[in-house]
Amino acid sequence: MKTAARAYREPGCPRCWEPLPRIVLKEGAVYCGNCALEFQAALFDPPESPRAAPRDLDGGTSAQCARHARNAAVAACERCGAFICSLCRVESDGKVLCAACFDRLRAEGALESARTTFRSWRTLGLYLSVGGIFVWPLGIVIGPAALVAAVRGISQDRKNGDEGGLPGSILSLLLGAVVTLMGIVLPLSMAGAFRR
Repeated sequence: MKTAARAYREPGCPRCWEPLPRIVLKEGAVYCGNCALEFQAALFDPPESPRAAPRDLDGGTSAQCARHARNAAVAACERCGAFICSLCRVESDGKVLCAACFDRLRAEGALESARTTFRSWRTLGLYLSVGGIFVWPLGIVIGPAALVAAVRGISQDRKNGDEGGLPGSILSLLLGAVVTLMGIVLPLSMAGAFRR
């Protein structure tokens, strides 16, 4: 069962919400006679915020935002046509969208600038090369894959301006080469040992 929100009457105790006289709050140190809580209080009157007048769109016509009735519209969504205020306006990939359309297009993956997935080729190369050491019989496949990922990681780092990951990419290249050699040499040496 929902309880109705209590209307604000006057300042009160923060524990039991028993209303306190304004004269008591001016003193600073306050004692609640209802729940025996001692607390510090300060009485102040917040300033009233001025209301902004709605702005007119082009030609003197005034349109309201579809979500915020008190705000004047500054544009229309290019996808659904809804009027949007400056709070709702989202610019992405050269389009002016409302928040709902932006969320829909982002979820569909239709907006390139809103993509949140990122593939780190350098990290993939490190994982493949280190993992290839433990599964060396598959090194003939995993080693070249680690080398390719390391090379793509170096080019990705250069493109993104991240030169700090170069040691990781070089380590991935070296380990990828070792895993490739392990995948070739160890099976051949084992086959030669079984022939004798």
